[in-house]
Amino acid sequence: MFKKLKQKNTEINELIQKNITYYTLSFTTLIFAFLFLNISIVSIYNLYETNKSLNKNYNLSVYINNNVSQNSIEKIEKNILEIDGIEKVSYTDKQLALQKLTEQLGIASNIVNPLLNYFSITAEGEANLTNAKLIINEIDGVKEVVVDEKNVISLTDKINQNKKLIFWLILITFIPIKIIIFNVMHSTVVSQSHDIEAKSYLGLEKKEILKPYYFINNIKFISAGIIGSLIFLNLYELIRKSGFVYLVSTIKVGEIIAIIIAIISLIFPFVSRNLIKVKR
Repeated sequence: MFKKLKQKNTEINELIQKNITYYTLSFTTLIFAFLFLNISIVSIYNLYETNKSLNKNYNLSVYINNNVSQNSIEKIEKNILEIDGIEKVSYTDKQLALQKLTEQLGIASNIVNPLLNYFSITAEGEANLTNAKLIINEIDGVKEVVVDEKNVISLTDKINQNKKLIFWLILITFIPIKIIIFNVMHSTVVSQSHDIEAKSYLGLEKKEILKPYYFINNIKFISAGIIGSLIFLNLYELIRKSGFVYLVSTIKVGEIIAIIIAIISLIFPFVSRNLIKVKR
């Protein structure tokens, strides 16, 4: 057993020493490929989380009639909270609203209060906002429901822009990097095709010939993935500390990258065998 292991180790060392420049360049290419793959995936994830946050910020205001009792107001609030897609309901008393207004304008507060009690409501998505407006309009005691149209237009535009960015990131960045990674692995064996085929014609089994290549490829692939990901995480943390605190936390990003690297590391040894071809 130890003799076999020693023999395999010798074969691997010979392969690496014979093509040390090629393996160095190939390994460096893989590190950068993983680095850009992480940039792509994390950018997509950040945009996705941003859209989720934006989607929960559609606003409308519900104004209550003056003759509605406090008990009725509480019932109205309860009915609003039961509507699908309602994220938050905040009640403002008209006296408090008047006090804030007079302080802002710097005028006397002993005037007839023209304001109404109202609810500030946040809904998830434009569809839920529209649905909530229709339902709330039918509730007894509600005088008027006002949708912040500027808010709706602004949020919808931002969400659509982010969706387009996600699409282009997937199309332009993710696919080419994926191709680079697998092409590098395939070219590792292609570059040695003459030696492999020579050994094959000498009568050696294909499985035995390719074992050192499988080992080098898998170790190189996993190592490059880890190094590329660690470089990215350090750069990401520096960017967040530079003032981009709205980005997803580095810990969360690290968890996502760890899962991706783990999945790739488990899948690649099987995939690599389909990439490595030997004529016989």
